[in-house]
Amino acid sequence: MSYPLANLPPVLVGLDLDGVVCDLGPGVAARIADRFGLTTHPSTWRSYDLRSLRLGLPHDRFCAFLDETFADPALYGTAPVTRGAVEGLAQLRSAGWGVVGITARPPHLAAVTTRWLADRGVPLDAVHHTVVGGKAAVASRLAVDVAVEDNPVEAELLAEVCRSYLLDHPYNRDVAVWKACRLHSWGDLVGRLCQLRLFA
Repeated sequence: MSYPLANLPPVLVGLDLDGVVCDLGPGVAARIADRFGLTTHPSTWRSYDLRSLRLGLPHDRFCAFLDETFADPALYGTAPVTRGAVEGLAQLRSAGWGVVGITARPPHLAAVTTRWLADRGVPLDAVHHTVVGGKAAVASRLAVDVAVEDNPVEAELLAEVCRSYLLDHPYNRDVAVWKACRLHSWGDLVGRLCQLRLFA
């Protein structure tokens, strides 16, 4: 038996921003090339923690560079949208999902985050900033039904409080997840969530 969409209970998906909605990889790679004269591509990165990349660079200098890079609002303001995210979000909304962002971006990036979402037509109901490792607490407080992450550690923590998905990337592909489910693409996510909504 099916029910009209208006009669279905509300459901909420919590999305990580970086690696799920926003693609920081090209910007980081460009900055590595500018600073160190080294060409690298995100498709070759095999670690979520970029400090662990083996690029032949002095570790202390590279870590300082990463801290500087990820603190710079300009990195976020110019980043492209992750492939399939805008269309996928539109489909989820049509299927009756509410959508919020749950990000470990520090609070000083809130303004650039809001502008970026508006400029690129990414329709989120709200964005919640927290610390690394704190997303599960936010998801629990918001009564999120489903969370989508690119960080395998966060995805496993989120699986303790809701259905959790890990969006596949080269940098998280070698990490096994036991509680979260791995997604291959935004299309995969939309298919699964629309099916969940249909049988809610």
